[in-house]
Amino acid sequence: MKLNIAFCSLVLAVLVGASQIPAQQRAPTNSLTIENVSLCVLTKDWKKYDHATVRIEAVYKAGFEVSEVYDPACPTSEHTAWVALVPYGSPSPIPPELGERLNELLKQNGRARITVVGEFDGPKKVDIPPGLSPEAAAVLRAGGSRYGHQNQWEFQFTFSKVEKVEAVPATDPWPRWANEKQT
Repeated sequence: MKLNIAFCSLVLAVLVGASQIPAQQRAPTNSLTIENVSLCVLTKDWKKYDHATVRIEAVYKAGFEVSEVYDPACPTSEHTAWVALVPYGSPSPIPPELGERLNELLKQNGRARITVVGEFDGPKKVDIPPGLSPEAAAVLRAGGSRYGHQNQWEFQFTFSKVEKVEAVPATDPWPRWANEKQT
């Protein structure tokens, strides 16, 4: 009995003492380290990062039939990713204080620079039925492995938490199709 009282007293003392430590000095409750990766690296080395949770800083462009992220350092279409938001009914990945700023920037310019944590997905695996001609298999792979409106994006990034929103400098390029000449 004395041992139980001594043990309970010790546990209580530790808990009371720990509660007195300022929050910024306590160990984080989430020990998961999220890697910062550029979108250029993600799309270039997509097999390494497929289905990985990462943090990116990129330009979010949204408009009619478009919701994508791109990096001004590699603004061609093969380095953009379709943006998927969390499933319906899930909490918004955009905190209200950042949501207002994001909406304002998207209305003004159609894009905003963001820092966001989310899941990066490479091309979807496409099962090719046995006996299908190589030509038909190529068509199936080309359309079935992509994301977004009319399957235009090879990659997808699902937002889980937007951390920062700011204006895009006017000098930052807009994304362009890979075969387009830069002006």
